Amino acid sequence: MSDLITKAWGGYTARFIHAHGRVSRPRNNDDTVSEGQAYALLIASLLDDRQTFDKVLDWTDAHLSRKGRTGDHLLAWHWEPGRGVTDWNSASDADLDYVLALITASARWHDERYTKKARLVMRDLLDLETALINGRRYLLPGNWRTGHNASIINPSYLSPAHFRIFFACTRDPRWNDLIEASYYLIETVSKHFAGTAGVGLVPDWLLLTADGSLMRAQGLSDRFSWDAIRTPWRLGMDALWFEENRARRYLDGMRDFYTQEWERRGGRFFAEYTYEGRPAGQYEHVAAYAMSLSALARSNGPISAGVMEKLSHAFNQDVSLFTPTDDYYANSLALLALIFYRETTSPTINSTQLLCQ
Repeated sequence: MSDLITKAWGGYTARFIHAHGRVSRPRNNDDTVSEGQAYALLIASLLDDRQTFDKVLDWTDAHLSRKGRTGDHLLAWHWEPGRGVTDWNSASDADLDYVLALITASARWHDERYTKKARLVMRDLLDLETALINGRRYLLPGNWRTGHNASIINPSYLSPAHFRIFFACTRDPRWNDLIEASYYLIETVSKHFAGTAGVGLVPDWLLLTADGSLMRAQGLSDRFSWDAIRTPWRLGMDALWFEENRARRYLDGMRDFYTQEWERRGGRFFAEYTYEGRPAGQYEHVAAYAMSLSALARSNGPISAGVMEKLSHAFNQDVSLFTPTDDYYANSLALLALIFYRETTSPTINSTQLLCQ
């Protein structure tokens, strides 16, 4: 496991991280998104790679910080070569992982400068990327919302472990409110959504109305696919680091779903499903297998071993990347999943180190 992670990180830094610290997306005209910078920072901090971390952080602060444009410390989500920032709106999932990376870096390397920067982002994240809706505080996708009567929500952005760590660093009770609202939404939508009974899956996107109803968001995916596959990983952090029972229940349900699909499909499951649990496309993908590990870690059966075997077979030894080797997103998720899967048996960082004490 550790050898595979080390090789994959070497391939990742060579393929996607430029010498000056920009994380590129080869499939998207070599552009950059805040999500990619945040993933690289989080991975570098977890793997104790300070040289890469500082390089990526310097580029991120110099090119994506909104401070000079809007006065806050969030990150602009999109940058293009030759044009610079093309969309100054923020993406809250990136901002969350950006902050967690800074806190992890501070814990790793005992440098309060990282924590100081994190506190500024946390303040603006609460003020600009959350909202009270029907008596509960929710994380919005960024510094924007659909309107006063409804807000778009991405369940895979909701990360109670992040909120728990951020509360310990700031003592702002709004983080605890986000924890409760996140579990309420995930538990609710995994059981019933837009008039349909669920099987434990959550949609990529949904619309939350002012009265608390959960509806399909027009024009956005309501499948369990490229966004939603991250939900087991996000809740897996809360189960791993804080032994949260609500996270464990969700992961048990996901483990059961993956197990049933594995047995039904002859030793495989797919990257995309409808909300009702039907395959939306009968193809496998390394990202979906990687993100399943947080749920499959709840048991040590043959399915988790089979998934690990599939990930190993998907690893291209020549370039030290998971296939497809031009897909920064799949390789980011594979690395994050493997790191946290390893943490379940061989922890390298204690959650108490992340509580800004």
